[in-house]
Amino acid sequence: MFIEVIGPRSLPDDIDRDDVEDLLVAALGDDGEVTGAGSGSDRWHLDVEVSTGPEEFPSVLRRLAAALVDHDLGWIVLRPEADRVGKPADRIL
Repeated sequence: MFIEVIGPRSLPDDIDRDDVEDLLVAALGDDGEVTGAGSGSDRWHLDVEVSTGPEEFPSVLRRLAAALVDHDLGWIVLRPEADRVGKPADRIL
């Protein structure tokens, strides 16, 4: 299953997109991988492919959200493939 990680604004000066990617990779462990990245005029994104079954998917999503919130990045949006809009990480917990 796929999760789009969306940064609707710029990251703080002391964090870049690679730092967020490393944070997500650590939170995923063996349950998935970051497969792509991009940026636009006022936003950026990372693509995450989760390799667990549907039963474990909500737990993986909460782990990613918790990792972002723990680093004061709860405003970053996580959008699972079945969700048209997504939610900020701090609203997933």
